[in-house]
This record gives sequence, C-alpha cells and structure tokens, in this order.
Amino acid sequence: MSVYIEENAEGQLALHLGEEPDVLGKSPFADRILAFRTVHSTPTLVVLDVGDEVASPLEFLTSALESSGLRVRLSENLQRMISEQRLEREQIEMARAVPTKDELAATIELPAEIPGFQNPDVANLLPHQARGLRLALALGNLAEYSVQGSGKTAIALAAFSIWKARGEVDKIVVVGPVSSHKPWEDEIHRCIGQNASILRWSGSVSQRTRLVPLFNSSAFVLCTYDTAVRDQQMLGRLLRSFKTLLVLDEAHYIKNFAGGARVAMASKLASSSTKRMVLTGTPTPHSLFDLWNQLKFLWPSATDRLIGNRVAYQDLLNQTSQPAKHLRERVGMFYHRTRQDELNLPTPLTHFVDIDADQIPEEQSKIVKLLEIRVMSEARAILTKTSDRELLGQWRKARIIRLLQVASNPGLLAAKRDDWWSTEVGDVEMSDLLPDIRRFHDGELLSAKIRWTAEKARSLVRKGEKVLIWTWWVENIRLLDRLLSDLKPLLLFGEIKPYQEDWDDPHEVSRERNISDFRANVDRPILIANPSACAESISLHRECHNAIYVDRTYNCGQFLQSLNRIHRVGLPEGVITNYWIPILDCAIERSVDTRLRERQQTMYDFLDDNAPVFSFIAEEESSVAEDDTELEKDFASLAAEVAKRGDDKTDK
Repeated sequence: MSVYIEENAEGQLALHLGEEPDVLGKSPFADRILAFRTVHSTPTLVVLDVGDEVASPLEFLTSALESSGLRVRLSENLQRMISEQRLEREQIEMARAVPTKDELAATIELPAEIPGFQNPDVANLLPHQARGLRLALALGNLAEYSVQGSGKTAIALAAFSIWKARGEVDKIVVVGPVSSHKPWEDEIHRCIGQNASILRWSGSVSQRTRLVPLFNSSAFVLCTYDTAVRDQQMLGRLLRSFKTLLVLDEAHYIKNFAGGARVAMASKLASSSTKRMVLTGTPTPHSLFDLWNQLKFLWPSATDRLIGNRVAYQDLLNQTSQPAKHLRERVGMFYHRTRQDELNLPTPLTHFVDIDADQIPEEQSKIVKLLEIRVMSEARAILTKTSDRELLGQWRKARIIRLLQVASNPGLLAAKRDDWWSTEVGDVEMSDLLPDIRRFHDGELLSAKIRWTAEKARSLVRKGEKVLIWTWWVENIRLLDRLLSDLKPLLLFGEIKPYQEDWDDPHEVSRERNISDFRANVDRPILIANPSACAESISLHRECHNAIYVDRTYNCGQFLQSLNRIHRVGLPEGVITNYWIPILDCAIERSVDTRLRERQQTMYDFLDDNAPVFSFIAEEESSVAEDDTELEKDFASLAAEVAKRGDDKTDK
C-alpha cells in the first residue's frame, strides 16, 4: 500500500492515493493537510498548494502518511529535493563544527589554475578573492558580502568553473538588476574568454519562449529580477533540467521581510537550483530584517536550522540588546566579507559643502521653513484623528518626500505624482507658494543645490575631469541637462531603455550605450544619473574620479553602491577619488544624516567591518523606507530636528 507524490507544473504537491482513498479521513494525515490550501480533491488525487518552499511541507506530510502505515513513493524531482535538504542540514552542522570560517576555508585547496579561466592575468585571484572562493567551495552555498568593487563576480565565476569541471553544475544563471548584464558579460569575457556562450534572457514573452533552445546550450544565462518574476514557472522547469548555480546579484533586491513578488520568485527558483550564491556589498540597507530572505534563498531546505522561521527570526532580533552581534555569531560562518581597507585603495576624499545662507534663494528658504511648519502642524492633527497605520504610513511618506524635494529643488513640488499617496491623505497645503514653486520649475529661479552642482561640474570639466552627477529626481536630471547642454551630458534614468538588444537600431539611445560613450569619448565629460538606473553593477573608476550628490534620502543601500562606481579595484595608481556633497541647513537633511549613519552602523556591526560611516543616500525603489516601523522612526527623527531648529531660534 503506497501513496505517490509529485510536484506539478505550478509547484503544487499532487498526492496520488491510488487504492488508499480512505487515508483522507485518517489522523494524523487528515489533520495535517488542513495546514495547506487544497487546490483539487478527488477520492484518488489531492493537490495541495504548500507555498514557495516544498521540502519542509513534503517532509511534514510524508511523516504523517508513514505513521499511518503507508509507504510513500516520491517523484525523482522530489527525491532530489529531500536529498538536498538532508545535504543542506549536514553542511550547516559541518560548518558550525569548525571554530572559525578562516579555518573552514583553509580546509579547501584551490587548483593551481582555475579551470576554464583563459586569461592568464586573472588566473590567479587576489588573496581576498581566493579566501571567498575557498569558503564557497567549502559550504556549497555562499553569501558574498564583500565591499563593492572587490571582485565578487570573479569569485562566483571561479566557483562555477571549479564546480563545472567537477561535474557538480552545468550552467550558471544570474538574476540581477538590468544594469548588471553588461558588467557580467565583460567579466565573463575577461575570465573565460570571448567565445563564452552567454544568453540574455530578455525580450517579449514570445521572444523569451523562443530562447529556450539557447538556454539549453548556454553556460551563462543573465536575467533581470522583473523578468524572473514573470517567467518563474518556465525558468523553474529549465533550472530543474540542469545542475545549476543560481546567483542573485545585488541580492538586497529581495530584502523585503514582508515578502513580495521578488521574494516569492527567489524562493521558488532556489528550490529548483543545485547551488546558490548571493552577491551584495549592502546586505542590510534598512535593517537586519533585510537578511532573512537572502539566507532563506541560500538554504531553502534548512532555514529552520540556520536562523529559524520568520517568527523565530523576529524573536532572535527583538529579544537581545545586541542583535547585530548576536546574528553575526549565529550566521557568520556562512558569509564572506572583504573590507574596504583590504583593497589597498587610496582613501577617497569626501567634500561636505555647506551652502552659505546668502547662496540660497530667499524663495527657497521661505518654502522650506513654511513646509516644515505646516507638516508638523498636520502631524499634531492627524495623530489625534486616526490610528490607521496604513493611512499614517502613506501620510508620513508623502510629507517626507515633499520635504526632500524642497531641499533639493522646490520646482519638484510642481510635478505631482498621484501614486505617492492615497486621495485620503492629500497634499500639503501650498497654494500660496505656487507662484514661487512655478518659477523654480520653469528655471527662472535655480535652487541652491542645482546652481552649485552646475557650477562645480563646469569647474571640474575645465580641469579636464569627467564628472558623475547623482540625483534622485528625474526632473532634476532634465534641468541639469538643459543647464549643461553645451557640455552634451549623457543621461541615465528609467525612461531611457536599459540596454541594446540584437534586433535594435544601432543608433538607438540606451543606458548601456550612454555609459559606453561616457567611458570612451573625451567630448562627453558629464554623466547625470538616477540611482535606480546605475548605482549598482557598473564600473567607471578608470575614467571618472569625481561624483556630485545632489540629493539624499533615508535609504542607504544605493549610496554605498554608488560610491564604488568610481572607487574600486583597478583604480589607476595615484588617483584620488572625490565625492562632492552640497548640504542645506534644514531639518530634513539633518534627520537624513542621523538615520543613515544609524543604519550603516547596524550593517557594519553585523559584518564586523570598521568601514567609515557616510551619509546622504539614495535607494533603488523608494526615496523613503517601505517598512512601517522604519518609516515611523524616520518621521520621528524629522520631527525632532524641526523641534530642535525651533528651540535653537528661541534660545537666540
């Protein structure tokens, strides 16, 4: 008497009861299936939706059937899953039995040459890369959390090449932001050679479907997060057809502790892969909760052994006075970190430029002060009228965005975005300010930061320097483009297509082409970028040594990412990197500074890194925190700064 279990195309468990239909009424099995949603049920077949991670629910159900005296037969794919679950748990216990990760890495002897690496210049990895490679080979799955620009991609490619030579994997699939495709191709060509079979999994649905034969024959497959979300079922089937190393590049993209489409995709594909790696220099851009999804992706069948389920992980962080230290002690064996000071790069110079009061237009100063007062007045009213956390979150986010905008460029207030908040929240009252706002919007008046940035960029270009300008707001990109039009700036933001497809017009503008032109052409000395377009993955350190930061927000991931676009391994000898950050004396900027320092310090405490704490940050999806608790803390910090400003004036 037996029950046959398989996973169907939708990732659900199909239980073929055969001649045992009465099992549906028996305990403990009858009780246990109530834990899952029943998709289909007949006397001989039950289909259960068990979620994104299959191995643990399968074990849960199998034990119930066996305790009822039934023999369970699993499909070949599910047998592999159970075997991998057992292996993951063994790997975790093995790693924890070794005193330190350096000792664990030392158990691995690297080959004299990395198999498949054709370029003699990269055949020998740098010491910190060799250390990370040893840890990857020892663990089988690795979180590579080294600082940006340290060569994480080369570590992943070296691990893949060794595993492929051993027959442990067939191909590597990299899921990352769209800006990561070209850097991955460049690194594959540099390490493996120009003849490497690389596939960009992109295009329309019909085009991607026609790519399946190329997927089968390509050793290297590159895919964006959004495409992987759309194609997760098809990609899952393809991954299961091969022994695959699955890499999440810029893995903080799955940081959302509450879940979401990217998190679900990563969990789904993880169970279909053979080995896994996550790469990011900023694993916890908001808080330590950002880490859970990354570790669950790496060890999908043994998350409970490593850090516990979601509730246990919350307890782990909330019930200790030093959560970063406690977490590092628990999972420190399972990640590799190269610190900035190990790269032996010249220390960059950060120029925080306080803009003098007489350089700030009177109209901008007035708008900043009035909005601060009005927002705080609204805060006192709304907090007494509602306890709706969702509505409060929308209101806080909307008001923070408005204050961030006015510090950067009051003209941004004229460009409304209805999707920022609900109609219940509404906008801050500023009808009496509209004439001045319109003057900034039309370019009749220039905000202090925009004017300073344009003048500084011209000054650097006159000295023969190339300049990278970062601004969160697309309207600022367009304004700076007009102000610097004689210098023919190149632009990077969402409305410009990310990269060139084989079927595109060769003269069509793309972010990829603009980056290439900035690198290659001396008569294109300025690149103006939105952080979401290229704060990650690209390398400009050989051509550009000056970055100007017009804007900053409460999120820290992409500022740390963007710093290393021009400061990374391979920096020309003797070159000093300069970061230029203009600052306005107002509550929102002081609050941003404080909160960002706190977030970075938390991350560095977890990583046991002594890196300097910077401020003035931008992030890929939102200019403010998405998490309600973090958003509440951000607004409390802002309110404290507004109150402090008032107290200072009273004292005077």
